[in-house]
Amino acid sequence: MSFTLHHARPYAARLVAYGLLVVLSVLFTMATALSVADFVKILFPPASAAPVGSAAGASLLSQALQALYDRLIVFGPKHALVYFSLLLLGLYAFKNIFNYLSLVQISIVRANIVRDLRNSLFRKVLKLPISYFGTHRRGDILARFAGDTTEYDQSTLGSLQQLLASVVSLVLYIVMLFYISVKLTLFVMCMFPIVAFVISGISHRLRRESAELQQRNSFLMSLMEETIVGLKVIKAYTAIDFSNRRFRQASALHTRLRTRVFRRVDLASPVSDFLGNCVVIGILLFGSSLVIKGDVGITPDLFVSYIMLFVLMIPPAKELTTAISQIKKGRACTERIAHFLRLPEAQPDCSGAKPFTGLNHQIEIRHLHFGYEPDKEVLSDINLTIPKGSTVALVGSSGSGKTTLASLLLRFYEPTSGQILIDGQPIQSFTTHSLRQHIGVVDQHTFLFNDTVRNNIAYGAPSASRQQVVQAASVAQAHDFIQQLPQAYDTPVGDSGTLLSGGQRQRISIARALLLQPDLLILDEATSALDTESEALVRQSLQSLLSGRTALVIAHRLSTVAAAQQIVVLEKGRIVETGTHAQLMQLQGRYAQLVKNSALLTDSPSTLPA
Repeated sequence: MSFTLHHARPYAARLVAYGLLVVLSVLFTMATALSVADFVKILFPPASAAPVGSAAGASLLSQALQALYDRLIVFGPKHALVYFSLLLLGLYAFKNIFNYLSLVQISIVRANIVRDLRNSLFRKVLKLPISYFGTHRRGDILARFAGDTTEYDQSTLGSLQQLLASVVSLVLYIVMLFYISVKLTLFVMCMFPIVAFVISGISHRLRRESAELQQRNSFLMSLMEETIVGLKVIKAYTAIDFSNRRFRQASALHTRLRTRVFRRVDLASPVSDFLGNCVVIGILLFGSSLVIKGDVGITPDLFVSYIMLFVLMIPPAKELTTAISQIKKGRACTERIAHFLRLPEAQPDCSGAKPFTGLNHQIEIRHLHFGYEPDKEVLSDINLTIPKGSTVALVGSSGSGKTTLASLLLRFYEPTSGQILIDGQPIQSFTTHSLRQHIGVVDQHTFLFNDTVRNNIAYGAPSASRQQVVQAASVAQAHDFIQQLPQAYDTPVGDSGTLLSGGQRQRISIARALLLQPDLLILDEATSALDTESEALVRQSLQSLLSGRTALVIAHRLSTVAAAQQIVVLEKGRIVETGTHAQLMQLQGRYAQLVKNSALLTDSPSTLPA
């Protein structure tokens, strides 16, 4: 409740309006029930000469209707019935108008709360540290957006809407029932605890089973997302039957649990309906005895109105029990959403962090240590200097820490100890946003958004003009092939750029980096996944990109690293050798061994700028 109230606070005015409209709707419903007493009087006039409706216990509303009756009865019973029918029609019309207006208000509140939640979830995804996504299923995260928010809207918000309307209705009905007959209403109230006890017994296990259901749903989403991403592997290894069988088993477990949960939820309504009918029968027996005895405050016509009011009270009472069951069912998804929103975000900038305006001298790494886990270091005592305008290449076997070092420069992670200095200033003294604006990244696994070519190139600079985009593409050797696409720069690239070849995707990625005019460029295996022809084109693009820029190059190909001013060899998280290609080959150490073992392919050295 506290979670929902927190998100509903901005819409308090609409919630108040909803409550008032519900009150008006219930009042007009009560008016129709009370007017039934006057119908009874018209059809069966009282034998006494006392004015109809003057009995003790008559409500103010009943008296007002009686005054109208006194004026209309002079036209005769037939005409009076017609006029009262028109009155009832008007009361029902106002009741439905106010009911509709109340639903409009609450639907706006529900839609806005769900929108705010999705916005908060999306913002949380952007703010979470990169390490979170390495240890959690993407399908589970996607389930928060799809399954959990939908379930929260239906089970929690929808049930709270029912709960509020039911409580308001029940309070007004009970107040009126007490006003008509205290004895009869006390008899009714004594039966309510029995109903509540039975309903609570039905929904006792709903919360735990609903939490398990949400976990099952998240697992199904993960399997689906994993299957779509790895469909080529599934087909290549003829694992279609295996994948299908695994999904069907998980889906069967989910279905059984879902059936069990909804069976409990659906049981609440018929049980409460049966118990409500039992209470009605009890009212008929006990109330009739009071009328026969001539109990003060309850007359035959008011008893009829009393029964009408109680019958009208049964639907909100049923909705109340159903709402409570649904809230328990929806509590699991509410807790999952709330838990996700409470996750710690990436380390914020220091209070005195200043904007980064550009690299002037050098980047220096001093005694840097880092590990993804506290007891397992990935980088140990790294010391490295990257002068402005130079190209530094990182080489080494897989798992030696090359990409991790680049990630630390981007502040995806924070060092366990040691420092990264830019022009003598700790990297933490600059705002992360401004720092990343001056760093361009070309990754091995180029990711393109499902958008046009132009929007992918201008992703980091959405305000860039078309001329600037074309210029960046031309320098990246991408303009010619883009012009040959069906819609040129307005051509969609497909999901993750699947409509383009690997070399085309890579050149668009280079154009994206060029458009930013970065001070520091990070090339992470930028050509390792390309064929010879594509690599030659991308290499030309890289020459344009590296010209006059500071670059950190991670590569397995000799053609990419041989012309670097400094080559750094990493082994098990430590720097074991540094120097130029010629110097390292003379040492006949680890670098030379990598070359001989073809870990660094023996292509001819490229003409990367010195």
